[in-house]
Amino acid sequence: MLRSKKTSVYRFNHELPPALPLAVRSAGIYSLANGSLVEPPMRKWFAEIFWSVEGAGEFVLEKRRIRVERGEVFYLLPGEMHELRPLTPRWKYHWFTLDHPMSPQWLEAFGFVKRPLPAPQFPAATFDALRAALSEGTMKGDRQAAHYAHEILLAAMEGSLAPLARTHSSWVEACRKQLDERFADPLLNVSAIANEIGLHRSTLFRAFLAAHGMTPSHYLQNLRLHHAMELLKQTELPIKEVAVRSGLAGANYLGRLITRLSGMSPRQFRAAYRQGRMMHS
Repeated sequence: MLRSKKTSVYRFNHELPPALPLAVRSAGIYSLANGSLVEPPMRKWFAEIFWSVEGAGEFVLEKRRIRVERGEVFYLLPGEMHELRPLTPRWKYHWFTLDHPMSPQWLEAFGFVKRPLPAPQFPAATFDALRAALSEGTMKGDRQAAHYAHEILLAAMEGSLAPLARTHSSWVEACRKQLDERFADPLLNVSAIANEIGLHRSTLFRAFLAAHGMTPSHYLQNLRLHHAMELLKQTELPIKEVAVRSGLAGANYLGRLITRLSGMSPRQFRAAYRQGRMMHS
């Protein structure tokens, strides 16, 4: 008779490690026999990632039953019901939880916008290293666990997005062309472009991320910021006009972007460039 086996480790420190948006709360390996119950259904306040490595299981998400096979990743966000069960004689998966308030935004940034995600290349050594780091019970170990969580999410993203990037390569390049040509339009947004090329926004988001390593929204902001910086360097236009011609939402927003990038206000940036204190690039 098959028996279930569960191993798990938890972060010793109750407080979140400083400056770690991927703070790992716990991690483990569950090998479940068919018919066993993981735990009673409950809502949890943290995000959880499940990487299925053997057999198959089922999650209940908003009354939908979602089957997860070997080589697939499933995730649950804070506030979602944790309800799952094995469907095969044995279902084995590795898991970890993230308890930083920004975890949902980080997961979206990594391309976690559908469930489940195809992820055939299981990073076993990285999962082992994450659990070992978490079990140290030190701040250093917590930081290392966050680093390994970052690697695991990247591995999941690359495995799930590579086929998508190939499938939608023409649409991705059509989106990029639109962004390159129309970035100065302040009303331009990714949802409008997705509608124009006949692709769902989340699908375009994931395909663009796979092809270019950043979301289309991030790419659009980079275009606008680069153009604004060139106008600051090459013209005497007022800061407000620089923002308008770059498609940015006002001089204050431009100021925040420039300061974040260079540590200087737009006027200081312009002066530093003119005085030769910055590289002419």
